This record gives sequence, structure tokens and C-alpha cells, in this order.
Amino acid sequence: MPTIFDFGEWLGDIEVIRLLRVLRHAAIYEAQRGQEKVLLKVAHPGCQDQLRLETRILVELLQHEQHPMLPVLLPAYQQADLKQRPYGKTVFKDETKYYAVFKYTDGDFLRDMLLKNPQPWYQHAAWMTISLADAIAFMHIRAKRLHMNLSPEAIYVRVDKAGIPRPLLLDLGLLGEPQSIDTNWVEQYGVPSYTPPELLAREGGAVGFASDVYCLGVLLYEMLAGHPAFPFEQRKDADVRQMVIKGLPEPLNRTDLAEDIHNIVHLAVSRVPEQRHQDVRVFAKLLRTRFGEVPPEKKRAWNRVFIALVILGVVLTSVWILLLALLG
Repeated sequence: MPTIFDFGEWLGDIEVIRLLRVLRHAAIYEAQRGQEKVLLKVAHPGCQDQLRLETRILVELLQHEQHPMLPVLLPAYQQADLKQRPYGKTVFKDETKYYAVFKYTDGDFLRDMLLKNPQPWYQHAAWMTISLADAIAFMHIRAKRLHMNLSPEAIYVRVDKAGIPRPLLLDLGLLGEPQSIDTNWVEQYGVPSYTPPELLAREGGAVGFASDVYCLGVLLYEMLAGHPAFPFEQRKDADVRQMVIKGLPEPLNRTDLAEDIHNIVHLAVSRVPEQRHQDVRVFAKLLRTRFGEVPPEKKRAWNRVFIALVILGVVLTSVWILLLALLG
């Protein structure tokens, strides 16, 4: 059983404030480091390799840009270099703990949001799916890695001032390469109800970019249907795996949505990878044609005021210096 930290306990120089989520391979906390509030991710015993890989991939992706739907990785230790210290290691009660530190973001996990409102507005459901597709496409292109386990448990959602949900991938999934998949890791730590059937069956088709289309499709299906594609509560993992491998989600009961939207979703969750959309960019493009582009986030008004005051201060200082020069 993994150690779960309580309020006020310390991991190195980081103080735990509260537990946010327990995943199958890690726990995520709100924490404090010095004067800075952070998000802390601590690997369960035996899962440190996955956390190290995740931080390495995030550093690699940073060489291109900081994607807005991926967490901002901070150095594991204060005053340290991110490239040299992307993850931390310390001993807690005679047990070595591996952890990652992220910039704090105020939000809720998608699972908690769906417990309160199982069927969010379809426009928001589509926009969140499009945003996540952009982040996953970024992983595909820049890191040549697949997610393959897009569970609501690990999607953190921030709601902006306009009320638009902005998802954040606090977990990069299995991070497998198309030609090199660790099926043992999948069986131990993957969430079967959100894992592509070809990955669970090991013989259901080629694992590739279309596998992540399935993950996005299952997620969108759940938000539109108001329930998971495959019921998993009170069921053993082995039973859920067989449901995913052999079954199909029930048709969407959404008479308020056009038939072609139903077709787009059901095509994404096809058991056969070759029958799905080619990759997540194609899937997202189709969703954009039906639901529109995700609205850009408006900048806070105080940011504009601050910039205006800075410009005014520079102008006044320049005028003052000029006057002193003329009078002198």
C-alpha cells in the first residue's frame, strides 16, 4: 500500500497541505514550498520509473514550447536547474520517495466535476476534448509518445473567468512508443475502462496514433452520455477488460445533437483501430467543424491596467529626465 501524506507532513522541503487525488501509480497533493504554493506528485512504490519518464518527457517538450494544457514542471529542489533536477528523491520514514513538482493551478479533477454534473453542456464537453486532443497531438509530434489512458481521474480542470473549462493533463498516461508498449505496466496501473481494446487484448490491432483517438472518444462519450462507456464500479479489472475488448458502448441518446455528431463519437470508439479517425488531429478537426473553435482565454483586466501604468511610468520618467537635462 502506498504511503499517503497528511496535512502538515513534509517531503524534503515541501509541506503537504491536502491530498487531491490518488491515482493507480501516484498521488497528487496541494503543497507549499517556501512562499510558493505548488502541486506535488508522489510516485507509489515501484512506479518511480514512470514518474522519471514523465518528467523527462516534459523537459523534452519544453524545448519546443510550454503547451497550455500540460502542467508547468518546476525544479524538484529550490535553486536547482530544471534539466538537472526534473524530479526529486528523498527518504520518508525509511522509504525512498520519488516526486515531481508543478506550478500550482486552482481547479478540480474532471472525475469530481462529473460526479456533481455527469452530463456537462455539450459545447464544454467538446471544447475540453478538443483542448486535450491538441495536447496529445503535441506529445505525438514532439515526443513520439502515446498517452493511451486518458482517465477523468487524472484530468485537472480550471474554469476561467468566462466559465469555460480549461483541462490540464496532470498525468501523461502510459507514454508508450508505438512500437514499444509495456503491456505489464498496462495491466498493473492502467485504468481498463479508458484503455484502447487493442492494448488490452494484445492482438486486437496495431497500437498507434488511433489508440489515443479511442481514449478521447471514450471520454467525450462519457460526458455526452452522462455515464461511462463501460461501467466499472464494483467490477474487477479483468471483467472490465473483457467488456472493453468484446463490447461496444450503447448508442448515444442525444436527440439534441445532430446524427453526424453521433457518428463522429461512435467512430472514435470503434473496437478496430483502422476504423477510427486517423489520429487525434483529424478527430479534433471534425469536432471543430461541429462545435467551433475553443474560445481564446481573455486576459485579466488588471494585467492590462498594470501594463498601462508601467508604460505611463516610463513616459513620465523619460519626460522628467529630459526636463532635468534642459534645466541643467
